[in-house]
Amino acid sequence: MDSLGTRIRKLRKEQKLTLEALAGDRLTKGMLSQIENGKAKPSMESLDFIAERLGVKASELLEQVTPSTVRQLLEQVEILFAELKLGDTDNMQQIVEMIKPYVEELSPSYEAGRLLYIYAAAQYHAGSTAWESPLQQARYMFKEINLLSHWFETYILQMNILSVERNYKIAYSCILQAKEESEQENYQLDSRDAVKMAYYISLFQLAIGEHEAGKQLIYETITNAHKNQFYSYIDDMYRIGAFCAMIDNDFEQVEHMLKKLEQYRIFVERIDVDAFIFLLRAHYYNNYTHDYQQALEEMENFRPLMDMGTIKFDKNLYYCEKGKSLYLLGRYEEAKEAFDHFTSIPSSILHPYDILGINECFSYKALCYAHFGELTTAYEIAKMAYKDSQDLIDLPYKQKIEETYYSIKAQIDTVQ
Repeated sequence: MDSLGTRIRKLRKEQKLTLEALAGDRLTKGMLSQIENGKAKPSMESLDFIAERLGVKASELLEQVTPSTVRQLLEQVEILFAELKLGDTDNMQQIVEMIKPYVEELSPSYEAGRLLYIYAAAQYHAGSTAWESPLQQARYMFKEINLLSHWFETYILQMNILSVERNYKIAYSCILQAKEESEQENYQLDSRDAVKMAYYISLFQLAIGEHEAGKQLIYETITNAHKNQFYSYIDDMYRIGAFCAMIDNDFEQVEHMLKKLEQYRIFVERIDVDAFIFLLRAHYYNNYTHDYQQALEEMENFRPLMDMGTIKFDKNLYYCEKGKSLYLLGRYEEAKEAFDHFTSIPSSILHPYDILGINECFSYKALCYAHFGELTTAYEIAKMAYKDSQDLIDLPYKQKIEETYYSIKAQIDTVQ
C-alpha cells in the first residue's frame, strides 16, 4: 500500500510539478524530497500546505487509499469484469488479487461499493466461499450514501449465487429481507426497482412451491411493469406466466402469454427473445397439446439462432427438446442421434421449472436408449435425472421422471 510520501510524489508527478514548484516558499526542496522518500514526516501545517498546492484535501493524503486510486482501480477492473465469462476462473482470480489489497481501507463511496460488489462476484466465480462479507460491505456502503438501486443489486447477486446452489428457500428469505428493510427504513425505491423486487419475490415463491401466490404476483408484476414502462425482465415474466398457465392447464392463458411474447419480440428485435419463444412453444406442444410435429418445427426455427450475434445458445437446449419431439413421433433413430448431443443442463438454467423440464428430457433420452436395448446406459441417465430432481418442488415433469426411473430399474432387475 502506498505511503504518505509515495502518494504525494504520485500526485505531484501526475500534475507535472517539480519538487521546487510544489515546495513553493514554505518548504525546501530537500525537506519535500525527504517527505516523499519517507525519511521525514510533515507537520499538519506543512501537510495542509502540500495538499492545497496539489488541489486535494489533507485527509485524502492521509488516507491509505485515495479516491483517485480507487477510481483508477475501478476503471481497470470494470474493463476486465465486463469481458469475463462464466467458468473463467483464472481471470476471476486476477480481479480478486487486484482488489484484495485495498478491501480493508475503502471508505464509503460509489467506487468503493462497486469494487466490493465486483470483488464478491469474482471471489464466488473463482471458487472462494468468502464472497459474502465483501458483498455485505458493499450493501452497507450503498445504503450509507443512499444509492438504493445499487443496494438492491447486492441482494440480486446474493440471490443468484444462492440459486446456483439451489438454496431457493434461503434466496426467498433474502429477497423478503430486502423488502422488509426497504419498508421499515422507508426507502424511496425507484418504481423500476419496485417492479424488479416483486419479480424476484414471485420467482422464488414459485421455486419453493408457493404456486398460487407466485402466479398471482407475476401477473400483477407484468401489469405494473407496463405501467412503469419497465421492460428489462418482461420477456422472463411472460415466460414464467406461460409456465404457470401450462401447469394449471389454462391453455387460453398460455396462448395469451405467448401472444404477448410475440408482440414484445417484434418490438425489441432481440435474438434471445426469438430463441426462447421457439423453445417455449416447442415445450408447450410436446407436453401439453401433444402436437409433436409442430414442436419439431419450432425447434428447427430455433436452430439457426444458436450461433447468431454475440449470444451463444447452449446446444443442449436445442437437442433436448428436439430429441423428445422425435421420440414422441416414433422416429427413434433420429431421436437417439439428437439425444447423443444432449449431455448436460446448461449453467444458465437455475429455476426448478426449467431444471425439471430438462430432466424430463433426460428421461425421454433414457427411454430412447432403452428402446434400443441399452438398458445400463438408460438406467444411469434415468437415475441421474431422478436424483437431480428429488429435492425440487413437485411438478408434472417430476412424475414422468420418477416413472421412467422406476420403469427402467424394474427392467434392469428383471434381466439380472
